[in-house]
Amino acid sequence: MKQLVVLVGLPGSGKTAYQREHPDWVILSRSTIRQAMFRCSYDPAVEETVDRIFHAALVEALDSPSEVVCIDEPNLTCCERASLIELARLSGRRAVACVLTDVSPDAAYARMQRGLKRLALETPHLRVHAFPRTAFDALVDLHEPIAESEGFDAIEQIAARAPAAGAIGTARARVEREPLPLFSS
Repeated sequence: MKQLVVLVGLPGSGKTAYQREHPDWVILSRSTIRQAMFRCSYDPAVEETVDRIFHAALVEALDSPSEVVCIDEPNLTCCERASLIELARLSGRRAVACVLTDVSPDAAYARMQRGLKRLALETPHLRVHAFPRTAFDALVDLHEPIAESEGFDAIEQIAARAPAAGAIGTARARVEREPLPLFSS
């Protein structure tokens, strides 16, 4: 049966590293939309547009023949996850939560900061904005641990991936993916 995989974890917890291990998945991420379309890591002026594009792409991806559609977002609250579970049901997909574990908030914040530094070094055409600790701590405070009662068909605990040695400034293998057929009939 087709699946909607919902990644759950703080920024820097290893969600993107995990989804990269699955090159056959269709991946949806607001950060990818920001980077590809608006050439930035974050900009409050474009967030409403990013959200509209993300939701339109999600509807198209769920309706696609792809076996697995993956949401690479923090998905920290029950409310955020509930809407994704409902969309999975409406599209006839199993809702699977993959929860990234074993990363303390301090370690996740440090990894996220290294990731932003690497992004700035590897993609100089992007405007990479700082992510202050106060904003990160606000996400930590929002986080609601996942519960079986939320209605996922499966919940998988995924051990955090260790960052690669010398990750800053090293080249990464890019996985070529077919473009998502947006708004096809």
